[in-house]
Amino acid sequence: MLSRATVRDADFRRVTFDQFAPEGCTFERCDFSGQALDRRYQPLFSSRRQSIFRDCKFDDADLTGVRPGQARFERCTFDNAKLDAWESFTAEFIDCHFAGRLKDVRFYGRPWGSGADRIDPLRTTNAFTGNDFRKADLLGVVFAHGIDIKKQKWPEGPQYVILDRIHQRIAKVRLGVLEWRDHEARQQALDMLQAASLLYSHQMTIIGRRVEQRWTAAPAIQERVWDELAAAIA
Repeated sequence: MLSRATVRDADFRRVTFDQFAPEGCTFERCDFSGQALDRRYQPLFSSRRQSIFRDCKFDDADLTGVRPGQARFERCTFDNAKLDAWESFTAEFIDCHFAGRLKDVRFYGRPWGSGADRIDPLRTTNAFTGNDFRKADLLGVVFAHGIDIKKQKWPEGPQYVILDRIHQRIAKVRLGVLEWRDHEARQQALDMLQAASLLYSHQMTIIGRRVEQRWTAAPAIQERVWDELAAAIA
């Protein structure tokens, strides 16, 4: 057990613990590369008082067995780290670097979920700025609840779309979709718009892939809907 300690330049790559319970600690320039972190390491990120990771490496680490909790990550690298299905309800990320496949990860700009009222220190927003996703492959990744999309760096390519004023766009496109003559295509598009409206209910500017498994619509319908959304507001 560690309480409010500062750990510097530690190499955790070949370390195993039966139990590991840091409380409100700061980790600086520590290396967790290649580690497979299971439930024993969960207190590392979700101690009662927030822990801070500064200039730490999580490259090639398997983090699917833990959740980021209320930890704060500053200038950390997650290159080729396995983060599948992460729910980042209360974690903070500042100037971090992500590369490789990110699948079904959700980042929140405000504390959310059952533990949001128990974070220490209490706050109304999760710091999320300056993060670099340019070398990441975003599959089913959601940035929601007030994350400032313009303050991050994103991958480029025709498979991604960034749209502001998403709810205004959805409202305008829905009116047009209602006039589609193909009943099946019309229903798929309406279902997609409804799901997007719920998914981004607290987000104004969004980034997403033009074709994703989260939508039940056929790929061609998804492409058409995104084209309509992009053209809805000049």
